[in-house]
Amino acid sequence: MTALDMNAAYLSAFKCWLPVGKLVEDTTGVHEPRKSGVYQITPAAWGHANLPNPLGNRQEPGPLWGPDSLVRLLLDCAQWGLCEAPVIHRALLSGGTESLLEKLRRALAESRKTAIAEGDEVAVELYVKSMYSKFVSTIGESSANTDIRRPDWMHIIRAKAFTNLWRKAYKVHAAGLTVVEISGTDELHVAGDWRPVFPQGRDLNQVKEKKLYTLEGKR
Repeated sequence: MTALDMNAAYLSAFKCWLPVGKLVEDTTGVHEPRKSGVYQITPAAWGHANLPNPLGNRQEPGPLWGPDSLVRLLLDCAQWGLCEAPVIHRALLSGGTESLLEKLRRALAESRKTAIAEGDEVAVELYVKSMYSKFVSTIGESSANTDIRRPDWMHIIRAKAFTNLWRKAYKVHAAGLTVVEISGTDELHVAGDWRPVFPQGRDLNQVKEKKLYTLEGKR
């Protein structure tokens, strides 16, 4: 088995639909692609033993609140014929954009790429990684950031990082490999030759081989 590490998962997740203004209740039951926020949904049943449920192993059935990134993934799963579309009961929405953090994402991605090329691991880990990681962790309710308090953004970005990982798992599954485990937002465990599926390296569109292990053995 191979544990693959996704590069800069949260930085890649900056490219997501974020609500710009105040969230307003919506009861139409329709997902608006150009709006974003959080949705109260009842997800459809998941019947794929070899492909993890995008919602994980839920302890309780019934409705739940999910961020926009997760709802978009569930709707894509319905288009791919993996499940029925979720039932949307109500939502808290605002006009959204996918480019709100794009300049910041590109600047940090370029700084990361330059630091890697120059072998400057201090800049990669302590500066670039610290910047985007702390941004995500402090835009909710945090005394470390009193200028931006958007817990909805935090949940949408975190969900985007996970859904990016899940989409890679689906790509692996579609290529005939076995998905063994999805861990957090940046680790995918697979059985089989993954190299024809993903390019290997440290760029944002590449993956790293973290470790090899034998299933049921010691990792």
